[in-house]
Amino acid sequence: MQKKHSGLALAVKLILILSLSVLVYSAIQVFKAPAEALQALNEWAKKREEAAAVPVHAEEEIPLTAEMADSAEVADPAGPEASPAAISGQAEYAEGEVIGEIYFPKLGKRVAILAGTGKTQLKKGAGHYEGSAAIGASGNSVLAGHRDTVFRGLGELVVGDRIEAETADGKFIYEVTGSIIVDDKARGAIKHSDEPILTLITCYPFGYVGPAPDRYLLSASLVRAEPLAVR
Repeated sequence: MQKKHSGLALAVKLILILSLSVLVYSAIQVFKAPAEALQALNEWAKKREEAAAVPVHAEEEIPLTAEMADSAEVADPAGPEASPAAISGQAEYAEGEVIGEIYFPKLGKRVAILAGTGKTQLKKGAGHYEGSAAIGASGNSVLAGHRDTVFRGLGELVVGDRIEAETADGKFIYEVTGSIIVDDKARGAIKHSDEPILTLITCYPFGYVGPAPDRYLLSASLVRAEPLAVR
């Protein structure tokens, strides 16, 4: 009987230690994520100054990369296996590279944009889907972000709200055109476009506990492009 009680006490202690370890790890991640996000923003700030310092010729004042987009090979996005890689205006970046910044004036929030949508990238900012259009280029530029961190408040944006995005190619002003909610297994939800548009993706419902079953897609159209200016 005493051995049974001893074994039970040991099991309880192990469970408590394990639970405490999980809580400590979660707390570390909560505090670590904002620091990594700020570091990514600082990295873009340095790149931005370098890009803004490069002289721009008069004929290049509107730095859209439409020529590159027009020459990209496009697969049919309407098929059941459609993916962001099937969207026109494909951009190529090094995996994990900080490529820009997205700013939401209504939310007062700036977020770094990184190449790729892996766990590492989404801890630091918004991830640019591999194969989707470059920011500002003709085609669909697709960014993903966590609903409880970088894309917190995304549901507050309505038609007509402004979104600003910066890359080494320039500053691009978008206006929200709408939003849809789809199942996380939906195919073909990310549409082909001949015009420069932006699609932001996050999990839904926003307050759901655990892995959310749906996806929230916010769409915006490009209304203006400007060269980068030194801040």
